[in-house]
Formats: sequence, structure tokens, C-alpha cells
Amino acid sequence: MRPSDSRGQSMQIGAILLFGFLVVALTTAQAGLVPADISRAELDHSQRVADQLVGLETAIFETSVTGRPQPTTLDLGAEYDDRLLFVYPPPTAGTLTTTEPATLAIDNADAVSDDDSFGNYWNGTTRSYTTRAITYEPAYRELDATPDYRIEHGVLAAQYDSEARIELAANRQPVVDDTEISLLVVDGELAATGIDTESFVVERVTESTTVDVEASSDPIRLRLPTQLSAETWRDTILEGEATVNSVAVADDVATVTLDRSETYELTVHKIDIGTNTTEPSATYLRNAADAEWEFPVDVRNRYNDRVADATTIWVYTEGDYDSPNTSFTIPDGSEPELSADLCYTLTKGVVDDDAPETVESTAGGCV
Repeated sequence: MRPSDSRGQSMQIGAILLFGFLVVALTTAQAGLVPADISRAELDHSQRVADQLVGLETAIFETSVTGRPQPTTLDLGAEYDDRLLFVYPPPTAGTLTTTEPATLAIDNADAVSDDDSFGNYWNGTTRSYTTRAITYEPAYRELDATPDYRIEHGVLAAQYDSEARIELAANRQPVVDDTEISLLVVDGELAATGIDTESFVVERVTESTTVDVEASSDPIRLRLPTQLSAETWRDTILEGEATVNSVAVADDVATVTLDRSETYELTVHKIDIGTNTTEPSATYLRNAADAEWEFPVDVRNRYNDRVADATTIWVYTEGDYDSPNTSFTIPDGSEPELSADLCYTLTKGVVDDDAPETVESTAGGCV
């Protein structure tokens, strides 16, 4: 064999060995560098989305207080920066949703005597509302021990396997604050899965009408749908609230019982988020006693706001009837009392054969 042939074979063998070393190096790097890159990207995303969820909690609080819509965003999933010569898996998708509707209820709340214009509705009867929670579930390839998140009743909970940690927005108004009761009813649907940035607007669609209430025959109770423990409610959400007598959780409902000797300011806010929201509907009649309303009765929705364009109330006074222009079906048990010289006729608006219903004072006088 000639020397040149030996040198050629040595170069080929060297090239093969070098290529082998390169393959081993790339394989080793693929096994170590790529997971490390993915972990860093997922950790960055986890920290960023936690801040964004605190921002969502704050947006819910701020719109409930100010009434101004609050735009917000959420990065659903982590994205990986591919490196040349390395193979990266596709990122996994995070999921933002609203839960199925659940019932929030207020028991034994009776309008106080000096605000009894609301007393025909707030008369101790249980009043119920449909609400939702907002949930976010991240999905990661490398990062472990990350929580799922849930916002319920204005409270952000980071839910780990063994516990729930609560994050409270600055200046957040709790469900019960001394003698103030502030309830958030969340309406609408969110259903987003992916890695993109989801944008949405949080909006309060009620007027934050407050009703002064007191206990009727039994203490006022708030029954709130929840995934949190009684300890979390007592020790974090309602910590130090002297007007809260007890908190119990059973069957995913937190029952908060209040001191029956106190008078409370009750406000129920409706917060809209996402799609398929509903308009508050006319619910009850109330004696109207303010200078801005020309009729002796008005119509309120279940959030106690005046429904200006939802009634036909023919008011009889001094021989004449006056009326707004639309129709309203009166619910049972919510008719106000009028003075001796007034009455009203309600147009039911169900079928043509329904005659108007006339309600008058005990002194009579309607025609």
C-alpha cells in the first residue's frame, strides 16, 4: 500500500470520528440545552401570567368601584425560541375559561324601615343570582408544581395540589367590609385555548344601587359558590371582619352568616366579561320618592337599578291617567303601596286577552 493511500484512509477515519463526536455533542446538547431553554421560557411565562391575573383581579375591582370598563390581556401559553441545529417541541396551550353558572343567594335580608320603598322586594325572601368564576390552567412541558388559577367573588386564588394561596388586589373591596356587603355577579363566557395573547374587557353594567338591609326573622346569610375552603374564607378573605358570625363550606357553597344586630349596606354589581352576556330584566315595582321621577312608582331590576324604559304604569291621579311608553309584567309579591289619591294599572303584555290589572289604595278611587 502506498503512503498516500494510508493518509487518505486516516483522513476519512478522522472525519468519521469528528462527525461522530459532533453527533454526540449535538445529542447531548439536545438532551440538556433544549429542556433548559424550555424551562426558562416556561418560568418566564408563569411569572408573567401570574402578574397578568393579578391585573385581571384588579380590573374587576376597579370596574366594580368606578363603573369604567377595564381592558386587559392574558398570554395564554409560553413560546420557545428555537436554536439552529436543535429540535424544539411545539409549545403547549394554556386555557382561559369561565365556569358553568352557579347560584349566589342572599337569605333573610329585609329593607330597613326608613328605606321601606325597597321593602316589597327586600322582605326577607331569598334572592338569587347566577354567577360564574374565571379560571386559567397553564400547560408546560418542563415546569412542575405550577398552580391553576381561579377568580371568584373578586378574589384571585392560586390553587396548588395541596393548598390554595390567595392573592388580593391592592385596595380590594371584600365581600363583607364591616357593615358593607358588596357582591359581584359575573356574566358572560370566556373560552380561549392556545399560546396567543387573549384580549377582553371587564365591564360593570349596573349602577351600584345600595339598599339598607337588616336581618328579618333569622340572620342575613350569603351563600356563595366556591372552590375554596372554609379556612381560606375565614382566615384570608374575611379575616378580622367582626360582623361575620360564622363561615361554613359544604357542597361547594360558602355560607357566611352575619351579625343580626347590625344594619348593612347591600350592593350587588353585575360584571360582564366575554360573550353571550344578558341584560338585567325588570323585576319589581318600588315606591318612587325622588324629584327626578314624575311617577309615584318605578320599576327596578334585581340589582335594584331603575329600569327607565321597561314599564307601562298607568298612574291615576286627579281623574287622569299618565304613562311611560312600554310594557312590563308585574311579578307576584312586589307591588308597592300607594296613598289614598293614587292607583296604577299594570298592562301585563302576555296575550291580547289579558285585561290590565288595576291596583289601588285601601281608600279606592280608581276607575
